[in-house]
Formats: sequence, C-alpha cells, structure tokens
Amino acid sequence: MSSSQSTTQRSSSANAVAQKTRERRKSKSRRRCWFGCLWLSSRVSLIRSSSRFSRSPPPDENLTVIDRIMHIIDEKPLKLAHIHRAARLVNDISFAERKQFLECGVIHHLLDLIGETAISDFSSSLRPEDQKRRARRNSSASLSHKGTGYGTGSTRSRWDIERTVEEKLIREEHLTWLLSILNSFMLGWPVFDNLKIKPEELVHMNENAVQYISESSILSILEYNLRNDSFFDVSEHIEIYQALLETAACMAASPALVQYLVRPYTSNAKSIAKELIPRFKENILAIQARWGGTLEETNFRMADFASKVSTLSDFVIDAARAYEQTLPPEQRIQTATHRRPSHPGAHSKMQDAKDEETIYKSKMQELQLQTAKFIGDFGKLCVPYVFKKEAKNINPFSPHLRDRTKRIAKELASIVNSLPLNASNSIYVCYDEGRVDIIKVLISGPDDTPYANGLFEFDIFFPTGYPFSPPKCAFLTTGSGNVRFNPNLYNDGKICLSILGTWEGRPEEKWNPYCSLMQVLVSIQGLIFVKDPYFNEPGFERYQGTERGDEYSRKYNLQIEHATLNYAIREQLRKPSEHFREVIEKHLWLKREAILKQAEAWIQNVKNDFGDDKTSKRRDVFAFETGFNPQTQERLVRNLIEEIKAMESPFAQEEAEEAEKLKKEQLEKEEKRKKEAAALADIERETRELELDLQRRRSSAAMTHVGVIRVQPTGDYTAPSGPSTSEPSTSSS
Repeated sequence: MSSSQSTTQRSSSANAVAQKTRERRKSKSRRRCWFGCLWLSSRVSLIRSSSRFSRSPPPDENLTVIDRIMHIIDEKPLKLAHIHRAARLVNDISFAERKQFLECGVIHHLLDLIGETAISDFSSSLRPEDQKRRARRNSSASLSHKGTGYGTGSTRSRWDIERTVEEKLIREEHLTWLLSILNSFMLGWPVFDNLKIKPEELVHMNENAVQYISESSILSILEYNLRNDSFFDVSEHIEIYQALLETAACMAASPALVQYLVRPYTSNAKSIAKELIPRFKENILAIQARWGGTLEETNFRMADFASKVSTLSDFVIDAARAYEQTLPPEQRIQTATHRRPSHPGAHSKMQDAKDEETIYKSKMQELQLQTAKFIGDFGKLCVPYVFKKEAKNINPFSPHLRDRTKRIAKELASIVNSLPLNASNSIYVCYDEGRVDIIKVLISGPDDTPYANGLFEFDIFFPTGYPFSPPKCAFLTTGSGNVRFNPNLYNDGKICLSILGTWEGRPEEKWNPYCSLMQVLVSIQGLIFVKDPYFNEPGFERYQGTERGDEYSRKYNLQIEHATLNYAIREQLRKPSEHFREVIEKHLWLKREAILKQAEAWIQNVKNDFGDDKTSKRRDVFAFETGFNPQTQERLVRNLIEEIKAMESPFAQEEAEEAEKLKKEQLEKEEKRKKEAAALADIERETRELELDLQRRRSSAAMTHVGVIRVQPTGDYTAPSGPSTSEPSTSSS
C-alpha cells in the first residue's frame, strides 16, 4: 500500500469519527432539549394542577347542602379540604334539620362507604396474572408443609411493599375523614367542643339513625381496632385511633346507642365500653408514663394523644356506667364468660389446665420484659455478647442515630403487651436502659414439639441502618457448638430465616422498614420451633407424608428431645445466664411435673426404639449432634430427673413473705373484728341502759300524773278522793 493511499484512508477514517462525534453531540443536545421541554411542560402542568386544586371552584349556589355533601363523599379520591368543608356544613345545621340526612339517604350512604373503606384489601389492584400466581402459590402452600425458607416458590415476586403501605395509609386517611363527617352528624365537630351537649338536644338521633348505625360496620371496626395493644402500631396511626375514639364518644352521647357499646355485638366479641376502651386507655397511659421521656420531641404529640384518649375514654366509660345503673343486676353485662365443658369428665382436666395457665401467668408476667446492666464502667460490655464488636463501634447518643433509638424505644414500649405468655410457650426480653439496641431474648419451646419446656437464648443487636436493615440475631443454646437443634439453627449460632436476610426468600418474606422485632421473635418461635423440624432441611419436604419420611422425622425428633432435655433444660438449670436466672429457675419449677413426664417418656421411647442394644451406633438421620450413644443419653436424662426432683422452690421466700402477709392480714382482721365486737357490745349495753332508764322515767311519770285506780267492794270503780295536782277533779258535787 502506497503512502498516499494510507494517508487517504487515515483521513477518511478520521472524518468518519468526527462525523459520528458530531452526530452524538446533536443527539445529546436534542435529548437535553426534549428532557427540558418535558420537565418544563410537567412543571407547568403541576403548577396548573396545584393551582386548580388549591383554588377549587365555589360550589353551585343552586345545590342544596345535602347535594354538596353527597358530591364530596363520592369524590375519587377524597380530598381533605372538601371533607373539612362537609364536616362544617353538617356542623352548621341544627339537630332538627339533620333529620333530612336520614330521609335523603346520606347517612346510609356514608356508613356504606365507611364499611367499604375499612374492609377493602388490595387484591383487586393486582394484575390478573399476579392474582393467578398468588392463588397458585397459596394453593400449593396449603397442600403440604414446606420447610422454613426452603419451600417452593419464586423469589422474583412483583409484590411492592412501598405501594402496599402507601395504599393502606391512603385507605386509613379516607376512613378518618369519613368518620369525621359521621361524628359531625351524631354530635358535632370538633367532638371535644360538643361533649357537654345534653342528650335531649339530640333530636335527630331517632330510631332510624340508631338502626342505621347499630347495623352498620361501625361496631366491628371499633372492636377490631381497639383490640390492638401495640403501642408502636398505635403511635404510627394516631389519627385513625383518635377518630375511632371520637366515634365511640359520639355514640355514647346518645342514650339509644350506649347499649351497643356496652353489649358485645357478637358472641365472640368483647364489650367496647367495658373491656376494650378501658384496657386501651390503661395501656396508652402506662406506656406514655414509662417511655414518654425516651421519645423526646415526639413526646409532645403522644402526650396530647394520651390526654385525648383519657378524656374520650372517661366519657364513654361514664356513659356505660350510667346506662348499666338503669338495668337490674341480673341484666348487666358480665365481662368474663365461662364456657361449659362438653362432657363432665372434661371439667377437671380443663380446670387443671386453667389453673396451671393462671398460675404460670401470674408468676411470670412481671419477668417478661426486664432490664439489666449490660454496659459497665467506661462503656464496656460486662456480659457475654455475640455482637460485642458492633456494639462497641456505635455511639448510641449520636444525633444521626436519634431516629433509630426512638424507633427501638417505641418497639420495646409496644412489645410488653404483645409478647406471648403461656405455660406452653413464652418469650422473655431483657435489655439495658442505657443501650436499648442491645437485647437478649429467651424463648420457651412450645408444647407438642421436640422443644417442649426447653429454654433457648438469643442475642439481638440493632445495626446503624435499622429499621431499613434487619436486626442481627444469634442463637446461643448450642451446647458449646455440639448441637444443631434445627436445620435453620446452626451450631455456630447462625439463624437461617428470610426475615433476617440470611436466606433469599420472596419479597413479602424479607425484612422491610415496616417490620419489627416482634415479627422476628414470633417467626423464630412459630417457624423454627415446630412439630416436625426434620422437614425444614432443604429437599427433605419431598418425604413428608411418606412412611420413610415419617420414620426419619420420628427418629430425628427423638434426638432433638434429648438435646432439649440436656442442653435447653439441664444446662440452663445448672448454669443459668445471670440476666435470666430468675426466669429460668421459676419456669423450670412451674414446669417440673411436665419435664419429669417428658423425660420418662423419652427413656421409654428410646428403649422401644433400640431395645437392649445399648451400644448401637446406628445413624438413620443426618448428624446434628456429636456423639450418639443411647446409653450415655439415658444416663444424662436420668441425672436430669434427679436434679429436677431435688430442686428447691424459687418461690420459697415469696411464699414465706406471702404467708407472713396473709397471717398479718388475718391478725389485723381478727383484731378489727374484736374491736368491732367490743364496740357493738358497748353500743348494746348503752342501748339497754338507755331503755331501762327510759322505762323508769315513764313509770315515775305515770305514778305522778295518773291516778291510781282502786276497786270497791260493790264492784264499782271510784276515783281517788284527793284532787289531782295536774288535772281538775271530775267528781260530781
């Protein structure tokens, strides 16, 4: 190739590159121009739309108030400014004129909208293919019990948590606004300014109004929401709960509606005025008093809400009490109901179970949420903690972690009313008041599982990204790394659970900022400590329902039962954690009879399974514990039986103090009874003396003022010969 040809080729290639560069620049400029025009047009449209919404056209003067209100509540979506206008329109009408709302069907339509808004779900917003996919997933999940985190399903679900939460908040906002219109009709708006209205002034609350409201979904909405004792959930939805309490107060202001708040609206429901509202008030005020200072600036908002809860609750409770005073005692509502056993033989068993449950709750309730000192001098941890390094590297008082601290405080304030507490399964939480991000948890194994009566300890730490990242959780009851209690619980402390981000689950199973610590604890207890943990192993669910799978599961459970007896009961009894010492001792004491039966049953099952071959090394299930020797295991279980029998009651001091207290109370009562008897005897003696004195005075007066009657021999009566000193003589002259 000649030099001229090569030069020509280079120049042509250079020209081509330059041409491409110019075209790219032109395309970029065109895109910038297009994006700029798009932004400008969208900005103009936003300004026009905002100005249009801010300057809504005045209502047609030819429309009546009823037509305006119907137009407002039928808007899609509802607008806050229009709702306020409707509430003011209703509020400005006299009670007598409000009867027109009943006659024209406005209230009936409003109640229907409230019911639709409260019970609507988001299934209708899904695309048809998503609905079919969800239906297939639900149906397949119901056919067989899949392993935790290992079942079938797709991790590419299109479920959008942000969209779901946003739609839920919009629905709650609309429900709050619709309730404000209803409250304006029943009593007035704002409700607090109208609580002193006399019932006889509410002439519009006639039979039709009472029937519409009592037969609507209002009662079920109140009953469902006021059952919620989660402070965290209530604090995130203050407006809707305030509107619900205002609705209850408006109903209580009308004598004809009070009875529906007092009487449960169904056989399984609770009394709104006598049970739910008093308990709701008690929880809010107690939590506000304990945690109000921790919530810092949100304390003012919660303090105002707590004050309103107290005022509205007292109004409803007083109205309910006044209503019940008009009823005979036998017709008053009993808040506690007792069900009759199905057959006579079940009564004693049910009573024993009830007594055991009652005793366990009464003894363990105060220990369910407790505090301890985890941080010693110079900010160092003084207890063993898995996430020691992470906790040391965080300054909990840093300003940028303030929201994280408040979120944790809200959850801890709410968790005290949500933690399960039963003789069959319970959860105990211990935290440091100075470092609420450091938590230790103790979970008791549920009955009818191989984990029954065992106590399993966990360490939990809230990272700096909480709640946008899940809490860190580690399992501690591993027998020093010798035992793996579950396919999801590793002997190094790792927990395999999608909500913790340790397994790739479906989007709806993963952690999101709207999850909470309570969900993590319940997931561990409900999804890991299960009846057949063998099928939690990946791939093993295909054996479920087969003879081979059932046999493998039975043998696996037999080994987990031994591990529970040895590590989750015996080791906890011998070496309890200091912060859970009282919980462990009292739990094992209260459950000692069940543990003894559990241990004896395990020994019998082992004998039936292995016969007299005590040295069998047969391994029919995958290894989860180092060492498998039935003879050694039986010896350990028998040692546990002896140790349980030798236990001393941790309630001895409490029982002695209680006995001393009862004895003192009995002595005081006896002394009081003696004093009352002595006082009564003195009163009776004084009364007799007064009666005798009165009789003597009457006799003396009779002898002085009344003449003595004498009898003559002829039988005639004659008066005394001398005249009376007090009366003139009546004898004839």
